[in-house]
Amino acid sequence: MRKSRLKYLIIAFLVITILFFSNDFGLIDVEKEAIITAVAIDVNDQEKYEVTVQIAVPEASNTTTENNKAQITGHGDTIGSAIKNTGDISGWYPQLAFCNLIIIGDKVAESDIIKVLDFFAKTLRIQDSAQLVLAENTAKELLEKTTPLDNISSFAIQKILFKNPGFDTDVATVDIKTFCSGYYSDSNSSFMPMIKLLSKDGKTQDKNSQSQNGGQEQSNQSQQSKSEQSADSKKGENFFDASYTALFYKGVKVGELNTEMTHTFNMLWRNVKGTTIPVNYYSTSGQKNSYLLKVLRCTPKIKVTANDFELKMDVSVDLYCKITDHNGSDHNASVSNNKPLPDKLIKEAQNQLTENMLGLIQTSKQTGCDFFGIKEKIYRFNHKYYARYKDVFLQEVVPNINVNVSGQK
Repeated sequence: MRKSRLKYLIIAFLVITILFFSNDFGLIDVEKEAIITAVAIDVNDQEKYEVTVQIAVPEASNTTTENNKAQITGHGDTIGSAIKNTGDISGWYPQLAFCNLIIIGDKVAESDIIKVLDFFAKTLRIQDSAQLVLAENTAKELLEKTTPLDNISSFAIQKILFKNPGFDTDVATVDIKTFCSGYYSDSNSSFMPMIKLLSKDGKTQDKNSQSQNGGQEQSNQSQQSKSEQSADSKKGENFFDASYTALFYKGVKVGELNTEMTHTFNMLWRNVKGTTIPVNYYSTSGQKNSYLLKVLRCTPKIKVTANDFELKMDVSVDLYCKITDHNGSDHNASVSNNKPLPDKLIKEAQNQLTENMLGLIQTSKQTGCDFFGIKEKIYRFNHKYYARYKDVFLQEVVPNINVNVSGQK
């Protein structure tokens, strides 16, 4: 018995050895594969898709370990054909297995973007966890910019999206799977972070900032602006802001959430432990008190109830915070980190968050984007009244907001 087992082991070893020296077992040939780190999707004047892929090009040597980047743009009537075109013109097979970022251009968001995302949602070439972002201008522009912190722009954007615990949770991240699930749900609503370009002085680069003058002056200004942008890209004097959130209804962009609203929105759906909340209030003498609260625990709850007379949505958030910084007139010189929250501070923080949540509900009503998932909650938990409210739920819903802020006693 032992001899037979040994015989089979020797035969198996010989077979594996032969395969090892005769086959590469499907290993990736880096000289023929283009390792794509990001995909930028735009629409050109001919209504064709313009897909720009960013490729990581390793060029490590004894003197440097820096990874350079290359960008290739392909065109096609469909996303698949445009990506294939990048391989045809470069000679590299586009490898999407390592792609973690898909950037959507502003013009693409003017129509149903599910026509674009369906390719990525259904293909097995890209992972479902790849992040989606919307560019304020063209998607290609974001890939062309560099920052002082990273030579590859897609890596710099991903650092903003995937912040470590302890940073402010001010980015509403979303992947392909989550976005498509929201699109195909009863609410037909989704969202994604919106990337804005910041100049080296921290100011937003407005897409409408170009001069409106005609003639030769406009041409000269345009050429000068392009040269300045090119110089900034080479110097790496650009930064990215992802604190705005684009709202989508049936795949079309219908509105935005600013930084403060995005911060409050994340409190309802994400773990915001470690994030900070600035709160200001005035004392009876008229002096301004500025506090920075750090969230140690956040417990949100959203409940929708329906009957024959009303549709009610109860939103409750329980925050446990501590004072991180304070420069008000009533500054406490104590060296202790355990400072109780003043009653006025608690009241002002609760009023501020309540106002923001009411603003979120009003934005949902105005845009038609059901990012609260009210319609789905009616279907699942109040199905008896689904037919009654399914078409008018945003107009009929009555919000009840309850925010509780507490701290150390």
